[in-house]
Amino acid sequence: MRPGPARFQKHFMAGTLLAFAFPIAGSCLPVQGPDLGQTRSVAEAQHEIVVILIKKKEFAKAAEEANKIFKMKWPDGEEPVLLKELLGFSDEFRHNKQHEIALRLLDSNMNAFKAPRHKAAIWKDKGYIYKEMGQPDKALECFREAQRLEMGKNSPN
Repeated sequence: MRPGPARFQKHFMAGTLLAFAFPIAGSCLPVQGPDLGQTRSVAEAQHEIVVILIKKKEFAKAAEEANKIFKMKWPDGEEPVLLKELLGFSDEFRHNKQHEIALRLLDSNMNAFKAPRHKAAIWKDKGYIYKEMGQPDKALECFREAQRLEMGKNSPN
């Protein structure tokens, strides 16, 4: 079961996903080049732009701005934090009844992730959204794709 809105909102609205997680991760990870610190800083500001737009209920603009984070050049070691960011934004859109925007955000950024377990998490999130939307057939497709990825089987996606 997905985390409830109160648990997530505590972290999301405080700006802890990128604003907090990247600096902490940066102190634990080897430096991945001179531009990583700058990329993290830009991503932190971009995160805050998205948060503000969501608060203002400007969901389409928020999704456009969120996409910019995932289009940046990130080393593979940053994927777990980026996944939390993507799923966090998806949850915010979902809890604001913006299911279609959440699905578009997930679809448009799926290719930013290389690890099968991260892609599987995205497919599961899509499944939860379709389930909530009352579309069980699409939800089943998503959960089955997640299973295929987790089991290491080839998939059409």
